[in-house]
Amino acid sequence: MKLKNLLEGTEIPYPAGLSDLEVTGITYNSKLVKKGYVFVCIKGFHTDGHIYAMDAAFQGASVIVSEEDIPIKTVPVLRVEDSRRALSKLSAKFYENREVPFHIFGITGTNGKTTVAYMLKSIIEAAGSQCGMLGTIGYHVGSREYEARNTTPESSDLQAMFAEMKEEGILNCVMEVSSHALALGKVDDVVFEGVVFTNLTEDHMDFHKDKESYFAAKKKLFTLSKGPAAVNLDDEYGRRLYEELKREGKPVSGYSLKDKKADYYGEILESTEKGSLVRVIEKEEREQILKLNTPGIFTIYNALAATACARSAGYPFQYIAWGLESLKGVPGRFELVENSKGIAAIVDYAHTPDGLENVLKTAAGFTKGKLICIFGCGGDRDKAKRSMMGRVAGQYSDFCIITSDNPRTERQEDITADIEAGIYDTGCDYEVIENRYEAIKKAVSLYKKGDIIIIAGKGHETYQIIGTEKFHFDDREAVREIIENGCLGKA
Repeated sequence: MKLKNLLEGTEIPYPAGLSDLEVTGITYNSKLVKKGYVFVCIKGFHTDGHIYAMDAAFQGASVIVSEEDIPIKTVPVLRVEDSRRALSKLSAKFYENREVPFHIFGITGTNGKTTVAYMLKSIIEAAGSQCGMLGTIGYHVGSREYEARNTTPESSDLQAMFAEMKEEGILNCVMEVSSHALALGKVDDVVFEGVVFTNLTEDHMDFHKDKESYFAAKKKLFTLSKGPAAVNLDDEYGRRLYEELKREGKPVSGYSLKDKKADYYGEILESTEKGSLVRVIEKEEREQILKLNTPGIFTIYNALAATACARSAGYPFQYIAWGLESLKGVPGRFELVENSKGIAAIVDYAHTPDGLENVLKTAAGFTKGKLICIFGCGGDRDKAKRSMMGRVAGQYSDFCIITSDNPRTERQEDITADIEAGIYDTGCDYEVIENRYEAIKKAVSLYKKGDIIIIAGKGHETYQIIGTEKFHFDDREAVREIIENGCLGKA
């Protein structure tokens, strides 16, 4: 692509004589630069791309895009006010292919994004179309899966994966859109066909500072979208978003388990430890029975979100029912770990107060014995939610084990102390076992028939970050290994 074509419509100025310069790629990672690439210097949380501009030039970059003056004479430097914004615009332009129809659905909210994404993907595939998926668990492009370093990829990676999907004939993509991605402009040039708001609760206050800023970041998705929105009316911020979008004249549907006049009202017909049957009534007229294979009220809400989004995009109820029933579960989301001893051990990604409460309330609903909860909180992250999670765990559990999550560079003792401040007043019995493997081992040793063990916080993750190092650790592998090795209590 010629530089003049790449910059067309971006408002990025360039020196005369460079219009015919050939551009072969775009990246913000100097290690990925090849001859003819545009290297965009972006400032990250841990490093600044501007310091790698010289490396990029040496690797063969044809153009450097920067927010600062960089003393490089061998390669032209284009100055911009916001290099992240420039990266998004340039990437969208470079990978643009208007001839191929491509349908993108975005999901945002504190909890439920991953499950809604899996549900939507299953619905689209039940209708006979292939669907890519980008989110917390991984980036799925056809038969290939890439590790997810962030819930939402950087804009250039995002556009490259969209292009890869199109080349494979995959014309649909569902993606989780994090508040970080929205605040940083990663999806500013993505055209969404439908968007979903699940809920907004305590999380990421280390980044957004307060809930108003957090909400503003989430709402940005709905100002970017060209398509209809599906919003949870039973969430305080969801109701607010719904009313604001209505006033602004934007297409929006509300879903609810409480408001019978909602566009999509869910009536729970049956709810057991194996799943639920739900009647969904659309606009007080049409209805459909949905069978869900994962228990819990949160699963029902996620199914309503997926249903509202799919219906707004024109998918018949029949495919929605097929898609949801065929989905047996989502990795690390209320995932029962199979084992030969019949021990009820459930792994879940819940790492917010609201998420943990949903999981524990669901488990408490069918626990015949004691509910044992193992959890921790991440280090170098939102400290305000730690005591709240301790309080929630203490309220719903019979016994808690506080352990490490991803302590990173923070002392585990300090993290534990913050959690204990919340759990102490509940009167719940608890123990502190810093080593996560030993914590799981202790829970299994206490297990008696009828009990349920909840291992919360990491879900699908296969690592722990301790200090600055990443170590392999999978809750599912650990509990299965411990159970099969016979570390059991008395029946």
